[in-house]
Amino acid sequence: MALEFNKLVDQLLKLRRMLEELDFDRSSRLQIALERFYAATDLDFIHERIRLARQPEISGYRGAAPLDAPDHEVICHTFPAPPVPPSATIVAADGSQIYPNEQTPLPYYLLNTGVFVYHHGEDRRPEQITLPRLVYHPEHVRDVGGRIVSHQTIDAQRTVGEMRELAKTAWELRGEARPLLALYDNHLLFWVNSDVPNHIELTRTYHASLVHLHDAGAALAGYVDNPMRSRVVIRLLHLLSIPDEELLHADMSISPELEGLKDIHLFNVVLEPGERSALMVQNSPRNLQYKQRGVSYEIAFFYLKVSSGYRDSIARVDIPMWVARDKQMVDELHALLVAQSQMQGRNPYPYALTRADELAYVSSKDKAKLDEMIALELRSKGIEPHFFSAKTWGKELARSKQRQHEL
Repeated sequence: MALEFNKLVDQLLKLRRMLEELDFDRSSRLQIALERFYAATDLDFIHERIRLARQPEISGYRGAAPLDAPDHEVICHTFPAPPVPPSATIVAADGSQIYPNEQTPLPYYLLNTGVFVYHHGEDRRPEQITLPRLVYHPEHVRDVGGRIVSHQTIDAQRTVGEMRELAKTAWELRGEARPLLALYDNHLLFWVNSDVPNHIELTRTYHASLVHLHDAGAALAGYVDNPMRSRVVIRLLHLLSIPDEELLHADMSISPELEGLKDIHLFNVVLEPGERSALMVQNSPRNLQYKQRGVSYEIAFFYLKVSSGYRDSIARVDIPMWVARDKQMVDELHALLVAQSQMQGRNPYPYALTRADELAYVSSKDKAKLDEMIALELRSKGIEPHFFSAKTWGKELARSKQRQHEL
């Protein structure tokens, strides 16, 4: 039976009245943020304020900070796209998964990693790699308590697998045309909770992959499209506005005059198409641990406005410090990301990452075929698969593409 929209009319009218009462106008708050942003030109003052905020007596600051001298950039400066290198090797990786179904006799999960290699400036066919991994042994699908492993566990394994394969491919291509870009579709500050099985080993493998990429001389970048949750620069603007005498007892969260603002709102106004923001780092215990593993592995970032000519988009680009401290590498990464984002018509998103996602994607038809193949193996041993419970099977029949008769 279809949704009865006529029964929602009164509720939608209430929604309209609520929208009329809520304050969706950010213009006054954005103007305050812009004034503070363009006034933030004194790097010595900013470094001193960050130093004070990092003292143990002051807790809770999770905002942005400039890079250390001599690599620091004035946070309100913007940088136009440099010339695109004549040639480059771009490697992109992405992944997807099928989570286990506990209602089957043999629960399994699938991790599929897609790697796409694009030879910029050369008349060569791209390279496509898919790496599916089927996990079905009870010792690996269930935890020590006999429960199906969590989605969080599978997500962590997928992330580590993506970075491992990205590093492996970049290493194999280290003799190809330079620069060598390694693109990853997410933040680089990977973290595994202690309740995830083998969390220590997963963390070690992830960091070993970063070292492998560093050794290959790759410009690693974590590309975050539409970073609506990020407001680390807004937090920095709040920190810079706190009087010295109030700093020790100040609230490090967003001040009321900047409430509701995100970094994306600020940089959508500040940046022109093709421009990037200044390089910054995020002040957090997690990033400090990355730095403690080696100064080259602290994670920096910048914001970038890419454009297809029809539509603009703000992205956050995470880069390790070995990239951030190499001006030429940053310029090449910046230029190639802008060029890649102009290759898909109206969609301003890096072409190589789109293709990696296509390679990794597991459709519902793919899952149904895999279930069928596993069912054949189970039946060969006299085991009835029962991929669906009676309740679920009834739902599938009711929702299938059978002919519907309406009254």
